[in-house]
Order: sequence, then structure tokens, then C-alpha cells
Amino acid sequence: MAEGVSLGKGAWDCDANKEIPADKEAEVFEEIATMELPFEGIPTVPPRKDRAHMVFFCGGCRYRVTAAPAWSVGRVKQALWAGGISRSNKPPERRATPGLQRWEDLALIYAGQVLDDNDKPMAEYHVPPGCQCLIAIERAKLESGKPDPDSAYWN
Repeated sequence: MAEGVSLGKGAWDCDANKEIPADKEAEVFEEIATMELPFEGIPTVPPRKDRAHMVFFCGGCRYRVTAAPAWSVGRVKQALWAGGISRSNKPPERRATPGLQRWEDLALIYAGQVLDDNDKPMAEYHVPPGCQCLIAIERAKLESGKPDPDSAYWN
């Protein structure tokens, strides 16, 4: 890979409210291939052992936060908010929506389902411990209906 190539906007540790250095991302997110479970002699990424953190994609960045399936959706949103997810906001002159102003402005998505009840535990939406494939998005963007659900954008 070419030096200086960036595939995303990095990663953020919401517990420490600071950036995860690019050279530490693979370690933090347990993405290092090992010979623990090789496939035809090729190292593979073993199953993750960290069940205490969840990872949310928001605005091209990964946000890592301590959370458990027993936590309510609202509690997880508050943890993301306290951890700095509002940094995903574009500058006011470049955004078409109000941006994240408070934790209630966040919408969380897992397996294509909006986790819309702040009082429900994450487990009721079948979110497993240590899940690293959740989405956090500004609710106003989600509710705007743009792009159209049938748009090629979603393909």
C-alpha cells in the first residue's frame, strides 16, 4: 500500500475521548492475523476476545466505547456523546442538517434496524457483546429521506 494513503477518517476512543493512532487501530480492534486458526496455512484474524466494547461507524470514523447488551440504547448514546462523537459534525457552513447538538440527536442502527427506543436494552435488538458493526448517524439525516430508499446510493 502506498505511504500516506487514507481509507477512512481514523478511529476514536470514546472512553478516553481521544484519537486512536492509526498504527494502533489493528491492535485495538483485534484485526491482526495470527496462526491461532489458520486456513490452509494462511494466518487469519481470530475471533475477537474483547466483549466489553462496541464499535460504531459515524461519518467515516470508527468510535469505540465501553457498552454491554444489557445497557439501554439511551445509555449507549450518552456514552458516545460524552466520548466525543459530536466531532463527526461537519462545519456549519458545509452541512445540510443541524448536526449533532445533544445525545438525543443520535440514531443507532444494527443489522439494518434502527434502535429507536432509548429505554430498551441493546440485547432486545439482538446486539451481541463486543459488536463492532453498528452505525451511529444524525437522526435528522436518517429521517430526511435523502437519498431515496430506492436510490442506487444504497447498492
